[in-house]
Amino acid sequence: MTEKDKKEERQARKIEAARAEIKAAAWTQVSERGAASLSLRAVASAIGLSAPALYRYFPSRDHLVTALVIDAYESLARSQDQILRALEGKPWEEILRGLGHDYRTWALGQPAAFYMIFGAPIPGYIQPTQETQPAAGSSLAALISILARAKELGALRLPLSPPAAPELRGAFEAWSEAVHRPDPEILYLAFSIASRVQGLVLAELGGQFAPYLSDFSPIFDRELGRMVAEMIT
Repeated sequence: MTEKDKKEERQARKIEAARAEIKAAAWTQVSERGAASLSLRAVASAIGLSAPALYRYFPSRDHLVTALVIDAYESLARSQDQILRALEGKPWEEILRGLGHDYRTWALGQPAAFYMIFGAPIPGYIQPTQETQPAAGSSLAALISILARAKELGALRLPLSPPAAPELRGAFEAWSEAVHRPDPEILYLAFSIASRVQGLVLAELGGQFAPYLSDFSPIFDRELGRMVAEMIT
């Protein structure tokens, strides 16, 4: 490695370390005040930078928000992948329930990350899907792989009923081709399951249940069981 290469490598590490420090401060602010309140000036002040210095790493608030969105999706994907590896060799139904429970554990442990990608939209922020799509796709990969395995075993009730309208079928075919490339019906199932689990978690985090339901775990477990039962042939 030449001296020039070493210098460039040191500079790249320095930039990455600075970006990581900025993102850590931003996550603290989001956790305390919510994503809508994210301020580059406040983040810069928290780590002893001037606002112009921070702009060298993130040119705008939206650039920083996008970095946090990607971080959140990647965090979820890593958590799901770990469960997938830990349950390797188990029946697909058990793995599917394990992924669901892991999703809940991840969200309850990192509510700021959950809300960053599944909470209320941040005013004025439009997510650049070309940048976030790979990370978003990776967060569904484990679920898709288990559903694809179940299909190979002939365990799923396919085709789904009622059939998709032509425009919906076309949308999922385009999504499948662009990101995951599974059977569009498998992608639809993954999206449907993820949305249902997301709704349960969102309600739990928001405290939207009667006081009689002090322990949400049995409800969550039952709903996962119902999802599996609905899909089995």
